[in-house]
Amino acid sequence: MNINRIFVFAAAMLITVGAFAQEQQGRIKPVRLGVSVTVGSNAYAGISALPGTLASYGTQAPSINWMDKGPAFGVEGSMIICDKWKLDLGGAFTYSFNPAYPRYEGTGEGLGEIPTYEPVAFQQSASYLVYLAGSYYFRIKSIPALRPSIGIRLGASYGNNQRLATEDDMLGGFSASETVRLGAAAIAGIDYYFSPHFFVGMGVDLFRYVYGFNAHRPQEGLGVLGADTHNFGFLGAPKIKIGFVF
Repeated sequence: MNINRIFVFAAAMLITVGAFAQEQQGRIKPVRLGVSVTVGSNAYAGISALPGTLASYGTQAPSINWMDKGPAFGVEGSMIICDKWKLDLGGAFTYSFNPAYPRYEGTGEGLGEIPTYEPVAFQQSASYLVYLAGSYYFRIKSIPALRPSIGIRLGASYGNNQRLATEDDMLGGFSASETVRLGAAAIAGIDYYFSPHFFVGMGVDLFRYVYGFNAHRPQEGLGVLGADTHNFGFLGAPKIKIGFVF
């Protein structure tokens, strides 16, 4: 199911089931906590280290345009204060490790000979994403279960990759690369509460700015080869969420 179908499905749920939604009854809790699953524009960062034995190197700035990437899933925690202010915190972390394996020499290159197995380089990678958003909930008296909001979001993502040269590389040592994205956005959203504890929401960036850079050090002792970029966006980076509030 692509992102367009997901948005259409969520909109159909709001229209079809909206008549059954209930406004929260009784005393309003000072603080309510929630959790939701999100799907929308992709802000994850990843990069690959360069080979350590080239005669020349080049690089380019990272792509930080949300239109260049497919949608991504995530998990978001929320805190609703006095039924008016909402704080959202989301993030993810991943780490991978690839052990090295030595070269196994074969008996030759002719038909029927035992082939040579090339060495496998040691690699390790890590990346994370984190964001914090603050929004203000508005009320619509005629549709009390519909809660528009407006606010700001700050976010960062980081990724690195390190590769240790194999035994056949004359220079040896680590080749390391990293990438960073830092962004801020004015956001608008709308949550629809089908019950006091279950909601479906949609959000969009009214305006967003993201700074990103890539940095490579292909051989130990060399300087950093880098490139950076600035991205501005309006009315983009949509996201939908399905969550529970307690």
